[in-house]
Amino acid sequence: MRVIPVLIVSVLLAAASSSLALIQAPAPEADTAWVCPMHADYTMDIAGKCPRCGMDLVRAAPFDVRDYQLELRTVPAVVRPGQKTKLLFRIFHPGSGEAIKKFEVVHERQYHLFVISQDMDYFQHIHPEEQLDGTWSIDVTLPKAGYYKVLSDFMPSGGASQFIARPLVTEGYRGDLAADGAHLVPDTTFTKTVDDITASVEFDPPTFVVGQYGHLNYHLADKGTGRPLTDLQTYLGAFGHTLIMSEDMVDYVHSHPLDILAKADDDGGPPQFLIPPGADLEKLRGGPDVTFEGLMPKPGAYRAWTQFRRNDKIYTFAFTFNVAGE
Repeated sequence: MRVIPVLIVSVLLAAASSSLALIQAPAPEADTAWVCPMHADYTMDIAGKCPRCGMDLVRAAPFDVRDYQLELRTVPAVVRPGQKTKLLFRIFHPGSGEAIKKFEVVHERQYHLFVISQDMDYFQHIHPEEQLDGTWSIDVTLPKAGYYKVLSDFMPSGGASQFIARPLVTEGYRGDLAADGAHLVPDTTFTKTVDDITASVEFDPPTFVVGQYGHLNYHLADKGTGRPLTDLQTYLGAFGHTLIMSEDMVDYVHSHPLDILAKADDDGGPPQFLIPPGADLEKLRGGPDVTFEGLMPKPGAYRAWTQFRRNDKIYTFAFTFNVAGE
């Protein structure tokens, strides 16, 4: 008879100990730091600027690697190629399930959206608008029947940067997802012309290697005169934008140009930025050289869609290249 009270006490102590452990163990989002919205691996314990891109660091939870819950629905429910479709998104916290209502502004937008066809011939970079009920909405017209990948890029305030993919299949698609995948062929000539801009790209190192940062160095010229282009306008707060995606549409890199002209000197002076903090972006002009940085997670073929703005028009250049193994 005396054993029962001992068991009860033991159970109560174990329960109390477990409860205390739960109380003391911090949630992932409790570990906060100052982080670059574009380079999530760069963190500091004080406010400042990213030494790679010059962006202001934001207070966030960069060590919380959970994906937020993303709900995607379409109106109409059946997406028909060639007809306007409304995409509707809602974001929920991975722990509490509460709807997210506050987002950081990253390169002039709170929500970046990419829509890419399975064969990787169709690419769109657009920006949904927030509705009164917290839903993010945008209209698209997909050009042909098929499978598309919809990539949402945003940063919840106090959370970690998110890059979440969702599939979208149109009416009339009768293909095979495996057989219809992209079969990328690396470019042999890295100079292309879109309307009145000619873009040439060089790679540093000449062949990208898995797990190592590489640079895409663009040189822009006017098609008509051949002269270096110096009237480039800012686009989303920078002089360009690029998205790099692997052939299997699994891995991707979202990059903006490097904004650092010079590092801090030995005396501790401030770094010099291509776009000075607080500058009137609409008055700035850039070119002809723009550099992007990327870190490829695995070997294989990749396609980079790089966008520039000139005379209030967006130009998109697509280049395909290989990444070597270690």
